[in-house]
Amino acid sequence: MASWGNLQPLSTEFYSLLQYGLFLVLLIHLPFLGVIIGGSTVSLLLSFLGKEKRDPACLRFSKKMMETVMTGKSALFLFGLVPVLLVWFIYARIFFEATPLPWHFWSAVLAVLVAGFVLLHVYRSALERTPSPSPFHVMSGAAGLLALFFAFFLFSQGYGVLFNPEKLSLLREHIRFFLSWNAVVKYLLFLAVFFGMTGAGVLLLGGRSAEVKDAPDASYRELVRDIGVKLTFLATLVLPVFVLLDLVTLPEIALSATVFATAAIVLLLSLAICLILSLPSGKKEGGPGARIATLYVMIFLAVLVHDHAAVGNAYQDRIAFQNMQARAVEAEHAKEAPRKEPAAAGKATAETGKAVFENNCAGCHQFDIRVVGPPMGEVVPKYGGDVEKLKGFIGNPQKVNPDYPSMPNLGLPEEEIDAVTRYLIGKVSGGGS
Repeated sequence: MASWGNLQPLSTEFYSLLQYGLFLVLLIHLPFLGVIIGGSTVSLLLSFLGKEKRDPACLRFSKKMMETVMTGKSALFLFGLVPVLLVWFIYARIFFEATPLPWHFWSAVLAVLVAGFVLLHVYRSALERTPSPSPFHVMSGAAGLLALFFAFFLFSQGYGVLFNPEKLSLLREHIRFFLSWNAVVKYLLFLAVFFGMTGAGVLLLGGRSAEVKDAPDASYRELVRDIGVKLTFLATLVLPVFVLLDLVTLPEIALSATVFATAAIVLLLSLAICLILSLPSGKKEGGPGARIATLYVMIFLAVLVHDHAAVGNAYQDRIAFQNMQARAVEAEHAKEAPRKEPAAAGKATAETGKAVFENNCAGCHQFDIRVVGPPMGEVVPKYGGDVEKLKGFIGNPQKVNPDYPSMPNLGLPEEEIDAVTRYLIGKVSGGGS
């Protein structure tokens, strides 16, 4: 376990609030960005194919896709840019400082996002004037789409830092250490979800267009359905692969039963989508779009819960360490208060030592199991009953075992150090209560 260094104490409640805040921000931002990426990709491909094949249905649906996914400027600002600023703030508080991912990193993400949105708006405006835009406008759209892919890649790498807190010390020295295989896998996993959601949206649009009075011609409806089915099926086919790779590349500290359970849910939902796509639709149905869209919403939620649980697991020891440091700060302030008379001896000393241990040490140490620090049953015998030697360590702790975080100086008064020392030696030797 890595030493966390000199961090400022943070309450467990506020830390949990930050985690849930990040969950809500991603719940808003990622689907919004994902639909724009998926819809713009479909639109640009159809625009190219429509010109090559001179197919008006392709050009018509290309325009329809951009009009659907590329919203107004206010929505792009609120749901595309503001969430990145909120994530920036949350990261700064989780890491206790901005240095692991400096402002240059987040500024680059924002700048690339803005450039992508602007270029895609240029492409959308051209489609409003003509269904067959000029090569310049198509290249503007392609450049904007590539910018969004790159911005989301950077965002995914920053997101991946949360799952491996032991890399924080390396990040403070070299920003290049923010690259990781797990972050690359998460990038591809979310892209698969994005394109699956886009395909579900295409199926939903195709089903609704068939129900209106001015329904489009059969060839157009067939095109829309084919695009929706193929896009959804391909995305759903690769999704389980990335889910399994995510489990393989996650740090061991981030794994838990909840992480595996949510991964299994994603696999089962993916199987359900493939089964629905393989079944023929009834004549009176509007198509499988609504069911597929609902299942993909459930998949996206399962992926977010999966990551939320993994982050919580990765930072369990860190939260416990913050609580231990908070007690150390309280003990430091307590030095200024009047000292109580030390306990007399014998039973009174043992009771005092037990109380000191339970109030100051039990959060990180137990006698027979590892918590944050090592088991007392393994550590105390190494002092061979030497009270003064153990007192010296408790009064001025030094890092001994690199597998455990540094024990903070709790600032205990001399009489409490003496009492807890005698209690530990008596407890381990069998002579304590």
